[in-house]
Amino acid sequence: MSTPKRSKRSLVIAAALLAVTAGHVSFWSWRNAPVPVEAAPGRIESVSYSPSGRDYDPNENPIVPTIEIERDMSAISGFANGVRTYSSLGSQGEVPEIAARQGLDVTLGLWISDDKARNEREIARAIELAYSVRGIDRVVVGNEALLRAEVTDAELAAYIKRVRAALPARIQVGTADVWSEIVKAKETIDASDFMGVHVLPYWEGVPVQNALTWIRDRLDTVRKAHPGKPLFVGEVGWPSGGNNFHDAYPSREAQAEVVRNFAMEAGMLGIAYNVVEAFDGVWKTTIEGAPGPSWGVLDADRAPKWPLAGAVPASQGERMGAAVAVVLGALLAGFVAFRRRTGVSFALAAGIGANLIGAAVGIAVIGASGEYLTFGAATTWGSAFLLGALMLSVAFADLTEVVRRLFTGRAPQLLALNDAPIVPDEAPMVSVHIAACREQPDVLAATLNALARLDYPNFEVVVLINNTEDESLVRPVEEHCAQLGPRFKFHWYPTIAGYKAGALNAALRHTSPEAEIVAVLDADYTVARDWLRKLVPAFRDPSVGIVQAPQEHRDGHESALKAAMTAEYRAFFDVGMQEGLASQAFICHGTMIMLRRAAMDRVGGWSEHGICEDTELGIRILSAGYRAAYTDERLGAGLAPDNFMQFRKQRDRWVFGSTQIMRAHWRKFLPGSTALTLRQKVGYLTNWGRWWSDAVGLFAAAAAIVWTFASLVFPLHLPPVEATAGVLAALLLRAGSSLAASRFASGNTWKESLGACAVGMALSTTVALAALRGLVRRRDAFRVTAKGGKRAPGRFSARPEAILSGALLASAVTASLANPLGTLSLELWSFLLAAMALPNLIAVALAVGDMLPAREAQVPLPAPAATVESAPAGQPSQARQPIAA
Repeated sequence: MSTPKRSKRSLVIAAALLAVTAGHVSFWSWRNAPVPVEAAPGRIESVSYSPSGRDYDPNENPIVPTIEIERDMSAISGFANGVRTYSSLGSQGEVPEIAARQGLDVTLGLWISDDKARNEREIARAIELAYSVRGIDRVVVGNEALLRAEVTDAELAAYIKRVRAALPARIQVGTADVWSEIVKAKETIDASDFMGVHVLPYWEGVPVQNALTWIRDRLDTVRKAHPGKPLFVGEVGWPSGGNNFHDAYPSREAQAEVVRNFAMEAGMLGIAYNVVEAFDGVWKTTIEGAPGPSWGVLDADRAPKWPLAGAVPASQGERMGAAVAVVLGALLAGFVAFRRRTGVSFALAAGIGANLIGAAVGIAVIGASGEYLTFGAATTWGSAFLLGALMLSVAFADLTEVVRRLFTGRAPQLLALNDAPIVPDEAPMVSVHIAACREQPDVLAATLNALARLDYPNFEVVVLINNTEDESLVRPVEEHCAQLGPRFKFHWYPTIAGYKAGALNAALRHTSPEAEIVAVLDADYTVARDWLRKLVPAFRDPSVGIVQAPQEHRDGHESALKAAMTAEYRAFFDVGMQEGLASQAFICHGTMIMLRRAAMDRVGGWSEHGICEDTELGIRILSAGYRAAYTDERLGAGLAPDNFMQFRKQRDRWVFGSTQIMRAHWRKFLPGSTALTLRQKVGYLTNWGRWWSDAVGLFAAAAAIVWTFASLVFPLHLPPVEATAGVLAALLLRAGSSLAASRFASGNTWKESLGACAVGMALSTTVALAALRGLVRRRDAFRVTAKGGKRAPGRFSARPEAILSGALLASAVTASLANPLGTLSLELWSFLLAAMALPNLIAVALAVGDMLPAREAQVPLPAPAATVESAPAGQPSQARQPIAA
């Protein structure tokens, strides 16, 4: 039921989101505002012509139907006075007559190359056309033939003289080449009626604001080299899309500025000129790269890209991108802000994050809309959107969790603990189970000593040593249990099936019939005296089936690695577990956990078919209608893995186990299933999606390596700047969220937080391989995580990471070396490859550290007999007090 106070808060939150959305709309209004261009030439003197169309490719079908040429000439006549061709043969040989009928002046081109037989056919056909078509007023013999070095200056001059001698004087004859070749071509220019100069500042890497000045300077250079010779600017222009060339960046606005300003100036100075080109040529990607298709004044569908007068408006793609950005940002902001546990500060922070995600997607949409749909573009953008969507979704989920925790505080669903004494007659019996496989006796002794000091009146401890025949690991524990008294039941199973779950099921068979609650501890966990006294009362609510306390580690002081691992665990329990509590998509952990025995009996106990028996049992209990309770108060502490190899092994087990759970319970996640609520389904899938994002990232890394080296051989589509930047932003956002969670939600120091981020990143390939292995393998060995041992130098355990990081770094260097033009897409690509390599390099460094002798702890362990009491009731998780042995 809505209350006035709640309604008022909702209105304030809505106002805050509306303000963020308004700011986002303002950004796009500014970005998409029409760009003023003062020059208004009215019409263009001449444009280069190549057959157009999205599907046209001269390599597959060089013959263009006459009706298509007529449509092209009709479109050109709408904005230009003339047209330039590049060959007198084939379909281009039909252009002069059709263009003349449309009232266009024709600059007829002859393609001159090292194919002498073709050159003769070009000349013969050109002479024929010049006499039969009245609209031809200029003939260009050869196009950049000197630049291609297919003919010499003298040879080209000879061709020009032959054509000049064959044509009437009213038709001017010459050639056209880049300005640097024309300066040197003395014989060719002497034989010509004009100097045909190509001035394309983009291909010289000139910034657009300097383009006109650069063109003037080059034309002056040509005039000085050949004084008195008339000038014809055979090609001038700028691409509207594609990659940058050094400091030259393509855009519609830049194209309009260069073409319109030059056309206006050339008209005033009486300089004959031709703009390259009339239409976008989609097929030119393979020969000119990404900018190739976008030199047209009209697009491939014969539509103008910009007007010849007035400001240049935003394109349809830019408007569509803005709409996508604003709508997506508003939807994401509303979804997270009104979903649950919110406040004005959280709404503002989450709204800003949501709109940034929306803006990133909108910019990617603009980038994709600016390209023609070729196979290369579709493949590149399709994979980019899939990868980007997953990365941004996971990054946004991480951001939302952290921001909610930081701006709204601890979850209100957390257990409210108190120190009230428990009346013995009202204390339900608790059976504490410890399943130990090859654990050190001194580690177990510390755990049992802590249990012996519990201030709870009604409990037993079932210790079950399993899957070891080494009596040196068994007899000391048996003797210790005997010394502690009848509450401590010892059992030894040299072999038992079903992994840890099999041992825990055996412990259930040895549990007192009077036990109503089963508590599970890892063999290395020492608990606070008031552990049971504080948590058992939660079971007074009959709907509670699970009560969980966070894990903590008491040996983080022993090394920098253990300090980092300890900090890495904390953020999950201080952020992720509270999110799971709110949605009841609860991740049960097999230590510091209490279970209602009736709930366990109802769902059939521990499953022996998987290696994450704790989370799997939790899902079955929640599916049976029970709920989970959680406290963020540290009531126990264990030992961190002995080294990085053990840390990897543990995370590998967790990830592979999650795939087994999905295999076993996938029907619960189907839309029609009522076993789990929608919030639970989304919560679990979001949680496990983080594992799978690493798996997809591994595929992306492998594909990036292959693409980088294949691009040295094949003309592959360059990675889009927008997509690469989006993936990089998602990686940075995830890293930033992880750092914020560790530093501010868990209260770790900056050093600990940076270490936590580093070791978390180092597990990315481990996580990915475990998730992928789970796709093809149903079962896996249960690998015990070694803790508390005196570590000897171990073997190198990061071979996959070493191979992957080496390949990624080699690819990054290759992409950088293959980028002499300073293309932004390749610069970002190189950076992304290096960023992908970083987590794997950290893993390699940590694995090398495993091979070095262990250093002695600089801080002494707490005295064996001392026990540190737990924090006062309700104290937030930042007060992490280790529980000593």
